[in-house]
Amino acid sequence: MDYQFVDSFRKPQVQHNWFLDLNPLSKLNIIIILAIIPILSHSWQVSVAVITFYFVLAVASNRLKQFSKVYVRLALLIGSLLFIMRAMFIPGEDTLMKIGFITITQEGVDHGARFASLVVAICGALVFYSVATQARDLMLALEKKGVPHTATYVILSSLQSIIDLGRMSKIIMESQKARGIETEGKAMNRIKAFFPILGPLFLGAISNSEEKAIAMDARAFYAPEKNTHLRELRPVPMSEKLILVIVNLAFIAFIVWRVIG
Repeated sequence: MDYQFVDSFRKPQVQHNWFLDLNPLSKLNIIIILAIIPILSHSWQVSVAVITFYFVLAVASNRLKQFSKVYVRLALLIGSLLFIMRAMFIPGEDTLMKIGFITITQEGVDHGARFASLVVAICGALVFYSVATQARDLMLALEKKGVPHTATYVILSSLQSIIDLGRMSKIIMESQKARGIETEGKAMNRIKAFFPILGPLFLGAISNSEEKAIAMDARAFYAPEKNTHLRELRPVPMSEKLILVIVNLAFIAFIVWRVIG
């Protein structure tokens, strides 16, 4: 038996990174503030600054590759689409370009830049938190705060089910390809190959749900006793509490400044 591996579960799990080792609720507090700042500022420059700060945090937490892989594509897709739609259909007095019945105005471009950067900044908060925090750690932190373990399990199970369905769909597609069914190429071929996987996918999801229910009963999930956990979070140090106090006070000062301004 690997006693060193067993002993590793008797102490809090850490990743030896200052941001990743923050309590999940502490990280959530910081990320929510970063998402709210662009909403209150009404400025695309502030939104861009917040987006840049996400990348700085990603570098500092060694999550740049995972963050940029998802966020850059999402930002380009959503940001460009929202900017074009707003720039084309928001009326204004200063006309920049006219293409048929579409009139692009300076007001539309400004509004499109503000709105697109705002949405992209909010999406960045969600993406960065998802790559910097494990869902099971967040659910454990919520459970420590008094959230029922049944509620945390439902949320965690739902998130895990999405991942499992994506992984299962890839396996089924690879199986279809091994049988000689064309799954790539034209859009019509992909559509034809997609519908046959729905049956095995749903049957597999139902089977997994039954297995989870049996496993929960075997582990006395609904027993009226206090639950034990294989994974433990580290105690929140005083330095982390002090950082949160400073961040929240600075955010309150920013709100007061915006209201007075």
